[in-house]
Amino acid sequence: MKILFGLLGHESNTFASGAGDFKSWAPNGWWAVGEELFTKYQDSPWYIGGMIKAAQEYDVELIPTVALENAGPTLTKETVDYAVGEVVRIAKERKGEYDGICIGLHGAGCAENTDDLEAYTLEKLREVVGPNMPITVSLDLHGNITEAMVELSNGLFGCKQYPHTDMADAGYLAMKTLIRMLRGEANYQTALVQLPLLVAPAVGCTFDEPMKSLTDYVAGYAAEHGLLDAAFFHGFPHADVPCAGASVVVVAEKGAKEAATAIATHIWENREHLKFESLAADVAVDFAVDAVKKQGTGYVVINEISDNPGAGAPGDGTHLLHEMISRDLPKTIFGYIYDPEIALLAHKVGVGGLVTGLLGGKTDKIHGAPVELLNAKVCALSDGNATFVTPMYEGMPVCYGKSARLRVGNVEIIVTELLNDQAFDDRPFFITGADINQYDVVCIKSENHFKSYFQPRAKAIVAADPPGIGTSNLSFFNYRNLRRPIYPIDIDARFSAK
Repeated sequence: MKILFGLLGHESNTFASGAGDFKSWAPNGWWAVGEELFTKYQDSPWYIGGMIKAAQEYDVELIPTVALENAGPTLTKETVDYAVGEVVRIAKERKGEYDGICIGLHGAGCAENTDDLEAYTLEKLREVVGPNMPITVSLDLHGNITEAMVELSNGLFGCKQYPHTDMADAGYLAMKTLIRMLRGEANYQTALVQLPLLVAPAVGCTFDEPMKSLTDYVAGYAAEHGLLDAAFFHGFPHADVPCAGASVVVVAEKGAKEAATAIATHIWENREHLKFESLAADVAVDFAVDAVKKQGTGYVVINEISDNPGAGAPGDGTHLLHEMISRDLPKTIFGYIYDPEIALLAHKVGVGGLVTGLLGGKTDKIHGAPVELLNAKVCALSDGNATFVTPMYEGMPVCYGKSARLRVGNVEIIVTELLNDQAFDDRPFFITGADINQYDVVCIKSENHFKSYFQPRAKAIVAADPPGIGTSNLSFFNYRNLRRPIYPIDIDARFSAK
């Protein structure tokens, strides 16, 4: 038995300026093709790692396609044609060799030519293999799931945790289920129930309340009722598309629709618990200062939600950085901010040199004006290469490009040449020789993924949510295409299970 496999995911923030080209989708070697999938991702905590593990355990041969997942602006048609085209090309070339397909998608992909990149990709694969070949799919918890995805596949399997520490589990289950189907050991049905509900990502951490209780409920229900899988997809509210919103997907031998409806009803009945109050940058800093005074030793993390690159934000926002510089608090470090111009200038002047110029605020006006640097001292330089230590990507390589640690008054700032997602762990600081344990306040750009590393280590965490396209203040967005009514934008929204 042979199975075609791979991963092609994009979390598209339709409010982001510009268009997502292939370079932004696949920065610095994120694009893997063919045998690279094994050399890069075997035994990794990523979806691909789980797929490979299942195939090895069940003695199945894999035919690799591509691997890529990232976030950013709406993708161009040209970019999608190339990336999806590569998957389709390999599927055509190897047609007749494989018995099924296991592919990782995201669930919130958008392009100039489609609001549903996942269904689009599956349609292209179906054109190659026809309607009868089994296809299973792993998905991100933030997917905006559609009926088209269900109809074009034979099982949708989402990760359940946020931070996504269980990505490999989702990939493993998708592959294992496909193998069992091909061997005639089981036959499953997939059911989707969409909710008229937008979930603010800031309340989505499944290690904290209120989301922990809902996540535990879904897992308990699945175990009690013998479901193969049940997933509460939080959805991605930063995509202004009709399908944006939360949903429940159940995969089971029978009773999938009834189970999905029951779970969705429970979530809807607890929707009022999913509220989030945004803190302006100055208020968040006040809370952090209080925590530093009360907690004694250790550092406090301020995470800037609204400029989270993992949600498609530009990563060069300055609202929080302006506040930190104006306070000039001792033992403060900020990392990282994306600005290739300043990063390269720092490398040009060298360690001990001085940098003058405009830092950040170069993508748009929403995320703040540039910081005017005047003789900022270069404390350290790095080539930006590191290995993740976060449980989400432990052991996987990462590169931030040429990076620098600058000092402005008491505030140290990590500046990078590349935008390589959000700050998952301490690696952006570590590469410049900074030990975050030596600081009182550590500022990062992230929503919840950072917690898998920082929550056990930080003495307190404070979320700052100034203006930005990654904000969890959903009233900030001018939705034009979103299905309405939808809670909490429309308080009178109603859910009627069909």
